Amino acid sequence: MNGDRRLSAVLSADVVNYSGQIKADENRTLSELRVLRRELFDPLVSDHRGNVVKRMGDGWIVEFNSVSDAVRCALDLQSQVSTQSSLKLRVGVHLGDVVFDDDDIFGDGINLSARLQEASNEGAVLISDVVHRSLDERLAEQFYRAGERQFKNAPSPIEVFQWSPPGSAPPRVTPASHTKSLLIGVLPFDNLSSDPDQEFFADGITEEIITTLSKLPNLLVVARNSTFVYKGRSVDVKQVGLEQGVDLVLEGSVRQSGNRVRITAQLIDAKSGMHIWADRYDRLIEDVFEVQDEIALRIATELQVELLAGEMARFRGSGTNNLGAWTAQLKAVEASRRITREAQADARRFAQQAIALDPGYSAPYCTLGFICTVEARHGFVADRRAALTEARDCAQRALEIDSYNPEAHAIAGFADAIDGKLVSAIEKFNEALALNPNHADVAARLSITLAFNGQANEAIQVAQQAITLNPHYPGWYAGVLGLALRLDGQYEEAKKAFTEYGQRVEGFGHLDLVIVHVETENLEAARDEARNVMKYRPQFSITDWANTQLFSDRKRLEKDCASLRLAGLPE
Repeated sequence: MNGDRRLSAVLSADVVNYSGQIKADENRTLSELRVLRRELFDPLVSDHRGNVVKRMGDGWIVEFNSVSDAVRCALDLQSQVSTQSSLKLRVGVHLGDVVFDDDDIFGDGINLSARLQEASNEGAVLISDVVHRSLDERLAEQFYRAGERQFKNAPSPIEVFQWSPPGSAPPRVTPASHTKSLLIGVLPFDNLSSDPDQEFFADGITEEIITTLSKLPNLLVVARNSTFVYKGRSVDVKQVGLEQGVDLVLEGSVRQSGNRVRITAQLIDAKSGMHIWADRYDRLIEDVFEVQDEIALRIATELQVELLAGEMARFRGSGTNNLGAWTAQLKAVEASRRITREAQADARRFAQQAIALDPGYSAPYCTLGFICTVEARHGFVADRRAALTEARDCAQRALEIDSYNPEAHAIAGFADAIDGKLVSAIEKFNEALALNPNHADVAARLSITLAFNGQANEAIQVAQQAITLNPHYPGWYAGVLGLALRLDGQYEEAKKAFTEYGQRVEGFGHLDLVIVHVETENLEAARDEARNVMKYRPQFSITDWANTQLFSDRKRLEKDCASLRLAGLPE
């Protein structure tokens, strides 16, 4: 086969930590490897019509004529090895040229499959975008998008997709600027007080710690609503690590008695379950707000995360020692998460109460600013312009109090985006993310703004970043990702995202699916989705909808409106 070249699907697999296991117990490791080869690997390769073209001490390179055969072999291999062997594998699959020359093989297929295998997680299968596009829908949907990777000898970054065993976390899409970051999840602190009303107090402490930790460099913090799914449950930290894809877990408890409070905290390695650090804090109620800083600084020390002296003011920020103001702010935030006219009115009342109790507390100004943007975006106020002006005034006031406040930059960005000033909005969102790279909601809003501004590919990456930071993300994140995918021409992926949006939030995603189906020339499906739109939004009109869209390219908006008309939606 000297000089023979052909296009092949190539599977590359190796044993995780083989050299370490050989060093620990050579005889046992070699025996288990022989059993794995004889009873699992070789039979599965044969069953899927593969050809082992190279064997290494702890790995294999296998050639397949069919991409589906290669991927099904990889999935079957990892599924069976996980239950039948103490050894663990990493597997990568790529479609490319394979060249046979004398006694060696090389080529793009060999090189990139090996790089994918090296980048794969234990027990997982990592495939290239060209492989993913070659799969049928049922097989492709078993893989999650895992971002772009730059591999050695590859001219440009390659988008990759990962399959993980059942019960494990979806692949983490770490922002490029944070490739060395650790990911931490903060579980809801348990309320150990006899008064159930103190549950709100414990939740507030947890949220404050999440916010404070978000300011640490080289630490990514999973968003609140992803870890609050464990509230009230007895959970295994290792399982949390799998489900959330985190490296570390912080858990703790709060016990309040009279004017004193005791807070405990434990930092745990999510993979080993070992405690890294634990401590207890006894404070007077009025001093409780210092605890989140102390916990964050202790974690920074334990993880050797450098916190420069010049950043200390930024780290501590501008909080409050007024318990009433803090409580009102928490209530305002909670109410603002419900996008209804009534909930926003409640949120406004609580935010204004917090400001009145402590005018030097920056957080409620940001909350009030956010409320203004929601009111303007959803038509809850008669004077949209006045609401956006109030939002900007709130952001400015927050920055006067705390110049390092990332939320204030984000509020100003929300206002600009709603006002159609997309370039300015993108700049402000980026300022906010530079100060707090962990703000998943800001990343999601940056994504939709990028999409409206015609930067679809960037929007996809930022939406994936938001989903990484918030694994149990709210449904609208799926809508944001779907919009970016649709505008990038990735219609099948967009359909999946919009369908998920509708599954998570009843009544949503149908309008987006109308446009996707029209653009893919499936008018019957588009009209079915149009009927769903009218079912959930009987007052819908194309004109009203167009007034809420922020496209910088008016031709793009006109095309979408034409799609809605073609599907039979009312003008």
